[in-house]
Amino acid sequence: MMELHICARNGGKVLRKFALGDLEELIIGRDEDCDIRIKSPVVSREHCTIEQDATGSLVLTDSDSTGGTFVDENKIDSVRLEDGLEVVVGPAVLKFYESGI
Repeated sequence: MMELHICARNGGKVLRKFALGDLEELIIGRDEDCDIRIKSPVVSREHCTIEQDATGSLVLTDSDSTGGTFVDENKIDSVRLEDGLEVVVGPAVLKFYESGI
């Protein structure tokens, strides 16, 4: 099962952890209705989503956010989640780990 750690971009402190499990859609953004909320003016109300693709793999997709979603300093539209992946969303780094559970 994939695990998500939300870390501060400066210093790397782990702020929250989530087990992703069998999800249909998970919305990340600053809006109160988001599944994972990042309270920052540089994060869009609905910044990005995580969904399963046709093969059952988890994919993170940018929701046409104003500030963008980045992997290795490159702006991305979508990326397949894998162990060790780090995605930057505003002041946060989303770190993905295969938990082995």
